[in-house]
Amino acid sequence: MTTLEGDFMKTIDVIGCNGNAFSREGAEALDEAEIIVGSKRLLEENELPEDVEKVIVDGNILGILPRLITRSKTRKMVFLASGDPLYCGIGATLLRFVPAKRLRIYPGITAFQKLFAALGQPWEKTRLFSLHARKKELPYREILRAPLCAVYGDAGRPAAKIAQELIHVCPAASRRSAAVGCNLGFPEEKVIRGSLSQIAKSAEASVSLSVLALLPEENAVVPDLPLGLPDEHYSHFRNMITHPEIRAIVLSKLRLAPGVFWDLGAGSGSVGIEAGGLCPGLKVHAVEKDPERHSELRNNLEAEGIPNLVACLGNAEDLLDKLPPPNRIFIGGGGRDLLEKSFERLLPGGILVMTGVMVETVSMMGSSLTDYRTEFLTVNISRSHEITTGGFMFRAENPIAIAVYVRPERMIRA
Repeated sequence: MTTLEGDFMKTIDVIGCNGNAFSREGAEALDEAEIIVGSKRLLEENELPEDVEKVIVDGNILGILPRLITRSKTRKMVFLASGDPLYCGIGATLLRFVPAKRLRIYPGITAFQKLFAALGQPWEKTRLFSLHARKKELPYREILRAPLCAVYGDAGRPAAKIAQELIHVCPAASRRSAAVGCNLGFPEEKVIRGSLSQIAKSAEASVSLSVLALLPEENAVVPDLPLGLPDEHYSHFRNMITHPEIRAIVLSKLRLAPGVFWDLGAGSGSVGIEAGGLCPGLKVHAVEKDPERHSELRNNLEAEGIPNLVACLGNAEDLLDKLPPPNRIFIGGGGRDLLEKSFERLLPGGILVMTGVMVETVSMMGSSLTDYRTEFLTVNISRSHEITTGGFMFRAENPIAIAVYVRPERMIRA
């Protein structure tokens, strides 16, 4: 589309509905409409001009949207949305197809705002989560660690179901103070307040249009910080896992920040999972070549509910050019080629941490990328074990070498 063509195209209005009411500006936009697009419910429950074409878009919006966009160039089109069209709504979808200058958006009050108004709950510090159309990962750590949050579900995952899942992964959270808003803005609107356990058992909280809120509470039970969790927390093969103390040191050396993280030779994925849990703004790509261990990685990912982690099956060296450039890299053992090629892809200012146990690997780490290595250390851990004669003794584990490399803004060239 050229700018000239865009100047002659009609503006698309996107109107947020507050239940079955419109703002003055939204009502005026509807009066100008030649085509009104919305869900079956919104088209049926709102008073709309009778002589205007109506288009239902339940469940197949992406399938028909290109044709609608074409028609909107010459006919005045209005999209209806629930609440704010830019929060998990049609507004964001439309922006994938048309420039922002073609859209006029009239936001409505979102469901969580209506719920908090009914509760008398200030919401400026609210964390918002949407599980709409998400079938697997439940980001339970982020949800339960938030002092105040609102969680949107759908027909397959209404508020009662979300509460059940939260209690399943963290039983002690069953006492957490919570509330549910059901069918907010409609005549059958209902607000339920109680413990998370009570909401999980409520039939009224099982309607599709429901929002779950976890409310501020002193000494609320929250999941452990995802840092150095016990090995038993993860599914892993023959003790082949980066142990918790090493994990904690590695993550501290990586100095996590939002961006892209590569976990190469991920195995169980414990390092990548904890990185993603500690830094939600980090997009983690965990690469594992063994199909059986990749399956374990996926199981651990789903169990932890880390939505910002992608499990990749394949040889790490073969995938380096296909992954987005990283800010942070962890390599749990490997050869010189993998280390040097990974470092080449690292963004300026990025950090790579590699661990090694075998003498050959440690020797290679000591002679590679020496101009960029900022730390090289070993970690020796001894654990107490009960002995047959009574009492306990310390037993040393294999020392782990850790090398830290930092890519400068400008690389040194020979």
